Amino acid sequence: MNDFSPARDIPILLGAFFVLTAAIGVVRFPDLYSRLHASSKLVTLGSAGIFLGVAFSFQDPAAFTRLIAVLLFQFLTTPLSAYLIAQAAYLRGLAPVLPGGIDEWGALGRAEEVAQADRDAVRAMQAEGQ
Repeated sequence: MNDFSPARDIPILLGAFFVLTAAIGVVRFPDLYSRLHASSKLVTLGSAGIFLGVAFSFQDPAAFTRLIAVLLFQFLTTPLSAYLIAQAAYLRGLAPVLPGGIDEWGALGRAEEVAQADRDAVRAMQAEGQ
């Protein structure tokens, strides 16, 4: 019973390898940004391989087009959501683990300044209301 189909099995195996690599990266990487990179990019690649392998195994063209549509949707949404999560963490002041502690964009620390300005504005509004 040898049911090996290269068009189906090789993309699924490559996809499973990328998903396994993503899981190891999430466990081993030091900070949110690295973990987010592993979980978004590698899982997207892994699921692409798995979806393509499954799409090739179906003989129905409607199932193939649905799987390709799901894959396209994932390629469009996963990197965008990872970027937005990373941007929110960065603007909240979560420092990336960089060699030498370099802040490439100079935005770290501004989150505390904005929070302090908000607290000052709330105090000023409370003082005017009394």
